[in-house]
Amino acid sequence: MIINIWHWIRVAGVDAASPSEHPQESLIDMLTPKKLSRLFLRLVILVFFVSLALFIVSPPSFVSDTEVVTCVGNGHPFFPPTADGLVMDKDIQPGQWKSFDSAHTNLTDRRIFFHETSGNAQLNFQQCCAVESAAKHNPDRPVQLFLRPVVNYGCSIRPSTLFQSPPWLDVLSRYPNVDVILVNEDRYFAGTQLRDWYEKGEWLKSLHEVAHLSDYIRILTLYKGGGLYLDTDILTLKTYQGDKFRNCLVYDSSDMNVISSGVMHLEREHWLMAKMIRLLAEEYDPSEFVFHGSQAISSLMDSSCGMTQTDPTSNTCKDIHLLPSRFFFPIERPFSQVLYDTMANSTLGIDILSRMKKSYGAHLWNSMATKQRPLLATDYESIWGALARVHCPLTVARTSQFYS
Repeated sequence: MIINIWHWIRVAGVDAASPSEHPQESLIDMLTPKKLSRLFLRLVILVFFVSLALFIVSPPSFVSDTEVVTCVGNGHPFFPPTADGLVMDKDIQPGQWKSFDSAHTNLTDRRIFFHETSGNAQLNFQQCCAVESAAKHNPDRPVQLFLRPVVNYGCSIRPSTLFQSPPWLDVLSRYPNVDVILVNEDRYFAGTQLRDWYEKGEWLKSLHEVAHLSDYIRILTLYKGGGLYLDTDILTLKTYQGDKFRNCLVYDSSDMNVISSGVMHLEREHWLMAKMIRLLAEEYDPSEFVFHGSQAISSLMDSSCGMTQTDPTSNTCKDIHLLPSRFFFPIERPFSQVLYDTMANSTLGIDILSRMKKSYGAHLWNSMATKQRPLLATDYESIWGALARVHCPLTVARTSQFYS
């Protein structure tokens, strides 16, 4: 292409009338205004295409020397070598973010943690509300939010230009017990029984990629450091106090058929999580949606603890206790839309709010609700709106920023 452009220049300019054909004319004489104009135009075209070619071969970097570039799944992360992640801070450059190392950090199983695995490195309104509510009601507990880096053709760029003080980071930074951790996935899975699953990358080809990564990494985090795992659509309504929130699992419905993987507390390196990791490493099915979560945990409780469906007293494992669904699932999946409908002082709405007084959290069934309409906490006539104003006030105050 460049050779052809150079040929155009020759035709337009000097070579169009060579000195050998006009021995009495100088080079300047041969370059008439018309030829000069054509030559200039060809030169502009040449410069444009050369610049375009160089951009394609080696695109410019928009990341300054102080910023952090991370690559996901390709073995070349730009994290510190021993870091499982970076603790984000809205007030300083990414290059100055502190390292997070789960093996040497003073973790406690009193921590509450969340994982956001979409690859957007962002929180929506409802997710931010969930994390804020946990931090607000549990000021003496560390709260950790683990974010998957921005995924872009297998490589993630995290320069400061991608984070111009997003509303969720501004909200969570107001709570001193919250850490937001950008996960170095390669390092996080290295040295564990789930490393082969992660590195083979079969999960990346699954239609359930985000859900499967979430299923796997929450179990790994729970095993590494213990704590209370919550889905990002669990709204905290009260302080988690007492032994009932230690080494506990929760039924996700009143029929007590399935144990939820959306709320779990276990101590560090608990045997159940060790078994879960072995199971997940050996029996991955990219076509299954729920097997690697609730079904797998329920199955292990059956085989290891003699637990049978609908009968919590059948559990023979004395170091794991089961909580009824009312603790976190006062509204069950088939009826979840009622959370977002207008109450209009209805008897049903008042009854639901009364029932929630006995709950410690509320599963908002995010995957169902967001497909129908945006979740606006300013909808003062909905149960969701009423709950959000009380339990995540800083998020509510920035509602317009989330939807702008």
